[in-house]
Amino acid sequence: MKRTLKIVAINVCVTVVLVAILGLAGEWYLRTYAPLSDHRGLFRLTHDPAWYAMIPNSDVVKQGVRITTNSDGYRDREFVDPSSSGKFVIAVLGDSFTFAQGVPQDATYPAIMERVLNQKVGKDYFRVWNLGVSGYNTEQESYILKTFVAPRRPSWVVVGYNINDYEPVNIPPTGPPGHIQESPEQLERQKNFLDADLLVIHFVKHRVGDLIRKVRPGWYHSSYVSDIKKAYLDPHGPWQKVAETLKSMNQLCKAEGMGFTVALLPAMFDFTRYEFSDVHEIVQAFCEKNEIDVVDVAPFFQGMHASHLQVSLMDPHPNAAAQAIFANAIAEHLLRVIHKTSQSPRAGDSGDKTAH
Repeated sequence: MKRTLKIVAINVCVTVVLVAILGLAGEWYLRTYAPLSDHRGLFRLTHDPAWYAMIPNSDVVKQGVRITTNSDGYRDREFVDPSSSGKFVIAVLGDSFTFAQGVPQDATYPAIMERVLNQKVGKDYFRVWNLGVSGYNTEQESYILKTFVAPRRPSWVVVGYNINDYEPVNIPPTGPPGHIQESPEQLERQKNFLDADLLVIHFVKHRVGDLIRKVRPGWYHSSYVSDIKKAYLDPHGPWQKVAETLKSMNQLCKAEGMGFTVALLPAMFDFTRYEFSDVHEIVQAFCEKNEIDVVDVAPFFQGMHASHLQVSLMDPHPNAAAQAIFANAIAEHLLRVIHKTSQSPRAGDSGDKTAH
């Protein structure tokens, strides 16, 4: 009996050592695979309802991608006053999907939208501002609309709405005085040491999740799907407050003579059986009922696999290919809506025969 227990104990120890070695090897590989970030903060704390903002004139590297901000602290070139630019300015508010985490600056959907819109009308008529900030929710975006966007009076405002934008504001920890070392979307990970510091655990957890979903399609990160749905289906859930915020944003834009569109951006889940279709229907129905212009981008991804649309194995944010789909879907919608207001030239009006 003792000999049997000893053999079992030895086998267990050998197994543990082998797993540890494999884990260390996997961690080394993932750290060489994962894009590097420098340690300069991209964010700063603010003493207003936005809670934090990006630092103006930043030039940093995050996830292997260069991030530069303009003098207003947004991931774009300098903004020019719409009244003096002669352009049809579209201000795009949003979170990390609009900021385009892990995607080069010229491949963000606001940047692509600008190129697509101008190509469609055959001249340099549109200017699209990227006001996306990672981690922002609808409440913070509403504050930016009131304090930064509305005073500048762009022609149109687009809210890149993510289905988790109801989540409360997270106040990031600071590094050097007034600076935030980590991006806001990393805050949740920081609550769990393994997720934050061991990439192999994060990788294995997601792969195990993929296997479980082959048997239980609705299983995502310990009821993530059900938590999202509850937020929208519960008559007293957080979506109700977000809905009122969207309504007030629309009213403000109308009062200021600006167009307003909600672009409903899908999570990068499997689009062969997209889990949030009913959530999208709720948001779209609310917007239509309250005369808020809305475009649901999810149908443009129908049948696609999320693995082809994510930044990396470690980051489920939309990659450049997904950003391009966002851009084309929203641009097509906006052209139809803006043409109805007689504020935009139709394709070919410039005489450019290459426009289409």
